Amino acid sequence: MDTQCVSIKHPQGDEPMAKKSQQAEERAFQTLFELIRTREIRPGERIYETDLTERFGMSRTPLRTALGRLVAEGVLFKTPGRKGYVLPVLSGNDMRDVFYARAALEGMAGFLLAEKCPEHAIENLTDIIRRQRELFDTGIRKGEYASLNGLFHFTLVELAGNGYITRAFSPVYWRSIMYTLLYATFYTGVEDVETPHHPRRPSREQHQEIVEAVKSRDGEHTRKIIEIHVLENCEYWKGDRSTEGAAAPAEPVERR
Repeated sequence: MDTQCVSIKHPQGDEPMAKKSQQAEERAFQTLFELIRTREIRPGERIYETDLTERFGMSRTPLRTALGRLVAEGVLFKTPGRKGYVLPVLSGNDMRDVFYARAALEGMAGFLLAEKCPEHAIENLTDIIRRQRELFDTGIRKGEYASLNGLFHFTLVELAGNGYITRAFSPVYWRSIMYTLLYATFYTGVEDVETPHHPRRPSREQHQEIVEAVKSRDGEHTRKIIEIHVLENCEYWKGDRSTEGAAAPAEPVERR
């Protein structure tokens, strides 16, 4: 028997079916995430697979996989025995809890990475920052910038090489990013008049500071730099009542 790996080809092309399936699932995932970012799916709202299929022309299988991935990451909730998915209501207390958890995990990852400081880690992180700067120079695309921002943080955690931190980090990050996408003025384009403006350095500059800390091989310094970077989000939105009242009603909104 021939033991070499055989790729299953799509009848209408040369690309393996598995790769096309993965691409369809990724497109569905990115589409759903963009709907959340633009508030077409609102916190507290119940959404249905059939509705999404009809509204956006998505195929059922990749859509179902993408929804399952968002549930696994803690972005969406699915109640046993009930149809549909819910984007959880956000709150100030939840925001503080999730950002403190993220700061602890990511800070320790930075500590471990700085202790090792492999050359390829510096190169990978620096390349992501370069792409962030290029995106600003050529015209900011917020969805793409959000993806690069996430890539930087996930890469840093994975390069630390601690599987327990990596597995714990993913759902915490995705939960925290909901607050960033839905309430940070960079993404919403709306300044909350009830919230004092807090000047912030661009994230790409803060990311460069993190890389410099890693290069110094000072684990404790790196941990502190990362914690400050992550927790700055809580300080930035402290007292912002939009996370308490504007998110959604207590009962999920039905959308079919």
